[in-house]
Amino acid sequence: MEISHLKEFEFLRIIWDDGHLSDYSLAHLRRYCPCPVCHGQGDDNGFERKDLQMPVISNVDGTAVSIAWANGDHTSIYDFAFLRSLCSCHACQARKMLGG
Repeated sequence: MEISHLKEFEFLRIIWDDGHLSDYSLAHLRRYCPCPVCHGQGDDNGFERKDLQMPVISNVDGTAVSIAWANGDHTSIYDFAFLRSLCSCHACQARKMLGG
């Protein structure tokens, strides 16, 4: 698995072990922040555009990605299963629509 922070585009890119490529905008990830305060509900969680600037992204023991947002939220840990479920590519969206 390869994880890249595309800073100039404000994206996180993951190339999964099966070769699947997922691009996540930082705004999308912020909306689905799974921390105890935000609960990953998909709303704006009160974040501001500046929250997306210069987050610290790190791999957590090969099982998750941790994102420390600019507003001080350092408890955002996205496990890989959750990240894969957030993939919005055409193939993943089609699979979700078919219930798979």
